[in-house]
Amino acid sequence: MMGSLTDIDFSTFDLDAPLAELTTNGQQGTLKRFLAQGRTLREVASNYSFGFEHPVVGTVRHVADVMEEAMEQVGGDGFMFSGPLSRRYVSEITDGLVPELQRRGLVRTAYAHAHFRDNLFAF
Repeated sequence: MMGSLTDIDFSTFDLDAPLAELTTNGQQGTLKRFLAQGRTLREVASNYSFGFEHPVVGTVRHVADVMEEAMEQVGGDGFMFSGPLSRRYVSEITDGLVPELQRRGLVRTAYAHAHFRDNLFAF
């Protein structure tokens, strides 16, 4: 997962050596957190969290409740989903969870701008 976020193949690194200075065309903020404090790849991988301490599973209403509570506590402008990319997983998110989040005003229902870039900067 770390490699997919940063576009770096971490399998070529020594697990127990401090991570060297790296650059990426992927998520630069994530990479910056990985490199902080001279930690080893093993330490980073062992301690990295993708937002929630435990996976959020359950009914649409339960998952939306947990996500709404997180948004109230930390703020933000949206959510990132990670999981096994399958038709079922995408369908459960787009057809089940997203409409509930939209009803709660936690994700947008339409795009305000014609261009993708402008929509990214809307927040």
